[in-house]
Amino acid sequence: MKEQSINWVTEIVQMEKETDYTCNPEYLKEWNKLMAQQHTVIDNFTKFASSKVVIDGSREVVVGDLRRYKHVLLQAFDLKMRLIAYWKIVLMRLVDNMALHLQLSIRNLVNKEMEKEIVNEVLGTGGGVAIEKLFVESPSVASKREKLNTSIKLSRESQEVMANIMDEIATAGD
Repeated sequence: MKEQSINWVTEIVQMEKETDYTCNPEYLKEWNKLMAQQHTVIDNFTKFASSKVVIDGSREVVVGDLRRYKHVLLQAFDLKMRLIAYWKIVLMRLVDNMALHLQLSIRNLVNKEMEKEIVNEVLGTGGGVAIEKLFVESPSVASKREKLNTSIKLSRESQEVMANIMDEIATAGD
């Protein structure tokens, strides 16, 4: 499953490298927001000799040798803002798709692979004895369950104590 997921992500990244496309309205919204800073950023770029320019209040962009090519400064700014806006969409798309992919992969693993394992165990040489072993709680899981139950009990007791204290404070104030 891990290898399948890696291959899937590699394919997604390859698609993004081959085609720069989105119909997400957030792209234009973000690009317009970034382009609204054009005059301020370019003024700062021409006034100061820094190798970096701050965009959107916190994002630093390296300008490198762009000072030698001032005739393409507006196009360079536009292109960089398009890339920044597009990259934001790509990241959101990748995160969303990865979450969906993982949920589907886990569901398929549980539904298909585990079903095969159970059928093999039931119909295999061990008969019904092997499947019963699947339902025996391991000592580490039992220990974790006990600790969680203790934590829940302590939390409930603490909640009751706090409620009593708050009641006494409210009663004393009256």
